[in-house]
Formats: sequence, structure tokens, C-alpha cells
Amino acid sequence: MAAAEIPKNFLLSERAARKDLGPVQADEQGYTISGKRTAPLELNPCLRERATDRDRLAARTITHWTSAPSHSSEQLVLYKSPRAAHAALNGLRADVKRCARKSDPSAPRLKIQWRTSKARAGDEAVGMGYETRQGGSVNQTITGLVARRGGALMIYTTSEGFYDPGRLTKNARKMAVKVCTLPGVC
Repeated sequence: MAAAEIPKNFLLSERAARKDLGPVQADEQGYTISGKRTAPLELNPCLRERATDRDRLAARTITHWTSAPSHSSEQLVLYKSPRAAHAALNGLRADVKRCARKSDPSAPRLKIQWRTSKARAGDEAVGMGYETRQGGSVNQTITGLVARRGGALMIYTTSEGFYDPGRLTKNARKMAVKVCTLPGVC
């Protein structure tokens, strides 16, 4: 059985997220930290409002936004077993296929196209992300990487740059080593 909680400041971006930003910086960027277990995975092709995977023990999500505008996120979800974490990753892969091309209900002219690519981190990993298009031109590109190590699922996303999951692999590999320090995860 995996660890039942994630220690404070365990995620790679958590120390920076917990620092107090001065008033000038707070207007330009910010963080949110959530420990909600029922939150959907940060990569969410079918736009689900809640988690659809089972056997979660703990979760922490950190999102970072800037006035540029850009955003990134880091999410760690601990499951009861490696099998449950593997099932969650497979469910995410299936969602990408099911909802690869979808329109945003709030903006029907906006077309969303998901894609996946191979990645190497932890026990198994997949690069994934999407582009939003309107009238044939790209509005936004989101790049993400999902890795599983034992009973943990790690997700990293960014809206900066082009679709390139290789940039996020370094963080996923670092966290894949770190989660094994938690009791029962690996």
C-alpha cells in the first residue's frame, strides 16, 4: 500500500509556490496549491470535472500562472497500488483517443486537437498535449508529460513554447526517483 499523504514541500515546485510574493510580483504571477483528491488529472482530454480514476490515496496539484499569459502545473497522485496507478494512466491514454478532436462547449468555434508521443521516465510515461485552433490558426499549445512510478502518477504541463514533451522529462525523472522515498510507493 502506498503512502497515505504527501509531505509538505515534496513537489519540485512547491517551495517556490509557498513563498510570499511581493505586491508587484503578485500582479505578474501566482501559484495555487490544492490537495483535493477528487480533482481531475491536469491533462484532461475529455474535460471531466472530477476524477474518474479509482483508489486514490492522496493528491497535490500546483499551478503557476503569469501575466504573459502562460501557465504550468505539477501534479502528484498516489494510488493504493501500482496496478491502480497503471489503470489511471491507461484511462488517460484512452481519453486521448476518445476525445482527440473536440470542441470546447463554451467556445464552439475553438477546436481542440490532442496528441501523444513516446516518453521515458519512471516505470512508464507518455507525452501528451493539445493545440487549440480557431479559423485554421493555432491559438494555444499545451505540452504535458505523464509518468508512473510504482503507485504514483506524476503530471507536468506547460503552455510555453511548441509541443515538446522532452522539456518536461527532466522533472518527471527527478520526481520518479523522489516518490520512491515515500513508504509503499515503489
